[in-house]
Amino acid sequence: MFRSRPSEFPAIPARMAGMALAIALVLLPSSLFAGERPKVGIMGDVRVEKGEVYKDDVVCIGGAATVEGKVEGNVVVIGGSLDFSGEAEDVVVLGGKGTILSGSVIHGDLVHMMGTFKKDPDVTVHGQVIDVGSHLPPHIQRLLSRGLLGFIVVLRVVSLIISLVVILLIVLLVPERVERMSEVLESRWPASLGFGILGYAVFIVLAIILAITLIGIPLAVILGLAVWVLGLMGIAAIMTSLGKRVGLGTGLIGPDPSVLSCAFVGFLVVALVRFIPVVGELAWLLLSVIGLGLVLVTKVGSPSSAGTVS
Repeated sequence: MFRSRPSEFPAIPARMAGMALAIALVLLPSSLFAGERPKVGIMGDVRVEKGEVYKDDVVCIGGAATVEGKVEGNVVVIGGSLDFSGEAEDVVVLGGKGTILSGSVIHGDLVHMMGTFKKDPDVTVHGQVIDVGSHLPPHIQRLLSRGLLGFIVVLRVVSLIISLVVILLIVLLVPERVERMSEVLESRWPASLGFGILGYAVFIVLAIILAITLIGIPLAVILGLAVWVLGLMGIAAIMTSLGKRVGLGTGLIGPDPSVLSCAFVGFLVVALVRFIPVVGELAWLLLSVIGLGLVLVTKVGSPSSAGTVS
């Protein structure tokens, strides 16, 4: 395997894209449930002591990770710092400070992007060393490091604004249907969860079939937009139910609130949760699945279906 020197600015291989995807879709969610004592730090510190053998991945977001022992999985640090003097498979530091000390052994790749980076000469790396941004002036490094986290936050804010606009439009256009769905949510959420999983499974299969041909790609995009809007319609109903309970309990809304005010209060609660790393993404995914299922179960909130509680 070709190895690049840390002093060079290497061409980022395709494997790095796969590694980044693994961070987002595999390492973070799976590490929350891995083993009896998962090494996950969200705005907190993580430590693997000298002589300790940890059999899974180590993930740290916004905190300090210290690895002195052996990690049989990967070590991923995002927006934090890493002091590494042990052993692991791949080691990834994104937007933070990475210090790889003497005697460290990395069986896969060592990847550092944006921030400060120090690697002692006698570190053993069996894969590639990919270092982007550490040789820039210190003030530029700090700016890039903060900029990466800021970019993530901006993306989250933009996503929330778009979702809020679409949800409010849905509530304004079909308030009766949203209200009917919110009223049966408590009794129908288990069925909605099942139908939501089934609905997304069918959508994925149809999208793959349509995307095989160039003619079907626009249809796949249209289908995806339809599923997204239907999911947001169900989420609007969930937020209406949540906002009504929170609003009445805290006095934010009056005794006879409108659907729009309830949906807005519910959105504020969900928006706060969405800024929690990993947990926010999982919560939004669950809301999307239940929301789509609620739309299917109630036949888009039709009076006959929504009025029959099963």
